[in-house]
Amino acid sequence: MPAPEPNDQNTDDLHFDVHASVVFQLGESLISDVVQALVELVKNAYDADAKSVRVIVDTKATPGKDSAYPNAKGYIAIDDTGVGMDYNTIKRGWLTISNSPKREMKREHKVTVLKRTPLGDKGLGRLGTQRLGSNLEIYTRPEGSDTEYYVAFSWKDFASATKLSDVPLRIEQYPAKRKKGTRLVISDLLDKSYWGENADVKLQADLSRMISPYRDVRKFIVTAKVNGKRLDLIQFADQIRKTAQIHYRIDFDGENFLVKGQTRLDFFKPEVPKELEEFKELVEKDEGKEFYKFLINQTRAKDYYLKKSKDAGWFVEFEYRKKFSDFDDLQEVLVSDEESEIANPGPFSGEIDSFDLGMESVERQNVFNSVSAYREHIKNISGIRVYRDGFGVRVDPDFLQLGKQWTSAKSYYGLKPGSTMGYISLSAKENAQLEEKTDREGFKITAYYLNFYEMITAFADFTQNVQGFIRRGYVKFRRQNQEKLAKVERDATPEEVAKHINQRLSRAASYKGDLEGLRGKLEVTANDAQEKLHDIETTLSKNSTQQQELKAATLTLKRSLLDAQKSVAKVELYLAEVVDSSAGVKVLESHIQTLKDQVVQFYDTMSLGLTAEALSHEIHNIAVQLAYRTEQITQHLESSKDSKLISYTEFVNTSVNGLRKQLRHLDPSLRYVREKREPVVLTNLFKEILDYFHSRFEKRDIEARLKITNANGFVLDINKGKLVQIIDNLFLNSEYWLREDIRLGRINHGVITIELARPFVRISDNGRGIESTVETSLFEPFVTTKRKGKGRGLGLFIVRQLLDSEGCAISLLPKRNANNRQYVFELNFTGALHGSEQTGSNGNQ
Repeated sequence: MPAPEPNDQNTDDLHFDVHASVVFQLGESLISDVVQALVELVKNAYDADAKSVRVIVDTKATPGKDSAYPNAKGYIAIDDTGVGMDYNTIKRGWLTISNSPKREMKREHKVTVLKRTPLGDKGLGRLGTQRLGSNLEIYTRPEGSDTEYYVAFSWKDFASATKLSDVPLRIEQYPAKRKKGTRLVISDLLDKSYWGENADVKLQADLSRMISPYRDVRKFIVTAKVNGKRLDLIQFADQIRKTAQIHYRIDFDGENFLVKGQTRLDFFKPEVPKELEEFKELVEKDEGKEFYKFLINQTRAKDYYLKKSKDAGWFVEFEYRKKFSDFDDLQEVLVSDEESEIANPGPFSGEIDSFDLGMESVERQNVFNSVSAYREHIKNISGIRVYRDGFGVRVDPDFLQLGKQWTSAKSYYGLKPGSTMGYISLSAKENAQLEEKTDREGFKITAYYLNFYEMITAFADFTQNVQGFIRRGYVKFRRQNQEKLAKVERDATPEEVAKHINQRLSRAASYKGDLEGLRGKLEVTANDAQEKLHDIETTLSKNSTQQQELKAATLTLKRSLLDAQKSVAKVELYLAEVVDSSAGVKVLESHIQTLKDQVVQFYDTMSLGLTAEALSHEIHNIAVQLAYRTEQITQHLESSKDSKLISYTEFVNTSVNGLRKQLRHLDPSLRYVREKREPVVLTNLFKEILDYFHSRFEKRDIEARLKITNANGFVLDINKGKLVQIIDNLFLNSEYWLREDIRLGRINHGVITIELARPFVRISDNGRGIESTVETSLFEPFVTTKRKGKGRGLGLFIVRQLLDSEGCAISLLPKRNANNRQYVFELNFTGALHGSEQTGSNGNQ
C-alpha cells in the first residue's frame, strides 16, 4: 500500500476538543426540572457548612442596577451562610466542568468542619442553573478572608462560542462588604409555564417534597419567598403526628434490623354505629384490659413481641427483629477475584405514621378546624419518602408498594397509601454505597440497593401481618363474647353450633303444646270470671258506687284477657315458624359437612400441586438440556446424508417441544384420587425417596443421610401418596434454605438428616434453623420467612393437615442448634402404626 502524499498541514495540532454547546446537552440530561436544579444549589449550601439558606424568587422584577444584567426579567437569589469560595475553589469547582473536589473528599472519607459528608460529587449544581435562567452571578466571601469575589457569565454565550475557553467570563475581586458565605443570582428566568400563575403554590409543594419536612431529619434551615410571599415549607408539627393511630420506628445499625410499632385503641374502633356501641361495651368500658388479656394469649403474640404500651395514649407495642445476615436472597459483591461478601447498604432509620380518615376518627382530631382541611393536609404529605441528610431522593410515590397490597375489602387491615406517611433517612457518610442515578431520579439498581430494598420490603410485609393479627384478634374477641351471650362453648366447631341451635329449636314444639293448653285455660278462666262478676253485680244496689266500680273493673279485665289471647296467638305463630326452621338447621349441617370435605380436598390439591411444581421445574431443565444437545447433534449431521439419524433428531425436537407445551398447560387442579391405605415399610420408602432426590441434591451440593435408631417393624397403614407428599414438602423446604446458606458462604455443604425411631421420624438439616419469630406459628397458614414470590407459607400447614387426616402429627422439637434456633421436625406416626404395632409403641421412643 503506497504511503500518503505529504501536505502542508501540521498534524501536531490535531487533538480532541469540546464544543461549548455540550453544556446544554449535559444540563438537560442531568437535571430533570426546575425544582431539581434549585435543590442541587441548596445542597451546595449544605456542603459549604451553611446553617441556613434563603431562597428568593421574583418572577417580575430585575436583579437591580448593580447587576451585570440589570434589564433581565425575573431572578432567583440564593443566599447561604457557608464557608464561601476562594479563587481556587471558583476555578476548580465552578469553572471546570464535571470537576468536583467533593468527589475526592468522599473517596478519602473526609468530612467538613460540621462533620458533613458532601452530598454533591458530580458537578451538577452549576449546570442546573441553566434550567433556571440565562444569566448567573456569584458573590462570595471565603471564611477568614477580607476579599470578596464576583463572577458573572451568560449561558447564551455558550451557544455561539466554539470552545469553552471562548465563553466570555467576568471575574472581579474587591474588599469584602458582606459576611462569609455565597450569594447566587440567576436572572432572565426561563421556564415560563412554571413561573407563571400560582408559582408560589407549586414551588411550596415541590420543595416540601424534596427538602425534608420532618424535624428529626432536617440538618439546616431553608426559607423561601416567591414574589414577596413567604412559603410555608411543611414541617410536621408534633400535634399532627399525635393524631396517627399507628406509629413505626425503623432502625438498622449495620447488623441488626429492628422495627418497633405501637397502636392506639382507636385503631380497633369500628365506624358502623351498631358495632360502635358493642365496642364501647367490650373494649372502652375497661380501657381494653380484657381485650389485651385475650390478645396476649393468642399464638402469634409471642412472634410479634406483643406487650402493653407504656406510652400515654397508646394501647399495645410490637416488634420485628432480624439479623441482616438472616435475610433471604441477599446479593453479594466481589471484593477480590476469588472472594465476595454480602452487600451491606449501611445503617439507616425511618419513621412511618398511619392515619384513619374515617369520619369518626377525623372528627376526634383537634388540630384543624374542619374535617376537609385535616384530610387535605394528610393527602398532601402522604407517601413514604427517602431523604439523604434531609434532601429528598426521588423515588416512586408508592415506594413501599402499599398500593399493591391494599384492597378495599373490610378484611384488609394493612397500611393504605393515601393515609400513610413517613420517611427513610439515609446519610452520605453511612450509605455511600446506595448511589443515586446521574440525573438524581432514584437509585441505581445495585446489589447494595437490592439488599436495602429487601429490608424495606420486610418492613412492609411485617406491618401487613401484625396489623392483620391484632385487628383479627379483635374480631375473635368480639366473637368470643358473642358466644358467651349465646351460651355457646368457646372455639365450638360449626357442627357443634348447629347442634346447639337445633337443640334450642327442638324445644319450641313442646312450648307450642304448652301454649295451646294455656290459651284454653285462659278462655275458661275468663268465662268463669265474667259469670262470678255478673252474680256479684246483681247483689249490689243499682247505680251504686260499688256497682259502677265493679263494671269498670270488669271492662278492664275483659280488655286484658283479650290482649293476652292476641299475644298468645302471636307467640303460637312464632313458635310454628321456629319449629319449621329446624329443618333449615339440618340443611346447614349438611352444607357444613360438604365444606369440610371440600377443605380436605383442597389440602390434598395444594400438597400435590407443590410437588407438581417442583417436578415440572425438573422436567423443564431436562427438556432444555435435551433440546440443546439435540441441536448440537443436528448441526453436526448437517452434512450427513443419513436419513434415519436426521429423522430421529427431528423426532426428538418435536417430542421436546410437545413436552414443553404440556408443562406450560400442566393442570393445576390435580388432586388425590387414591384414598386407599396400605402397609408402608418406612425404611424401604425412605430409600426410594432418597434415591429419587440423590441426583437433584448432588447438583446442589446437598447430602441426605438416613439414620436408623429403631425402625424394627416400623410399618404404617397410610395412604402412600400422601406420605410421599409430606416428606417431599419437608425435603424441598430444607433444600431451599440450605441452598441459600451455601450461596452466602454460611456453610460449605448441606446435610439433611432423617432419623427413624418408631413411632417417630425426625428430619433436620445443618442450615440456620427456624427463625425465632415464627417458632410458635410455623404450622399456621401463610406463615413464612421466605421473601415475596418465593414462599406462600402453606407447605408446612398442609403437611400438618395431611398428617392430621391420617391420625398423625408434626411438631418442632425444643432442641436448638449452634445458632440458638430450633431445627428438628418430629413426625409422630403413632396413629398410623400397622396393626398391633400401635400397642406399646411408647416404650420404643
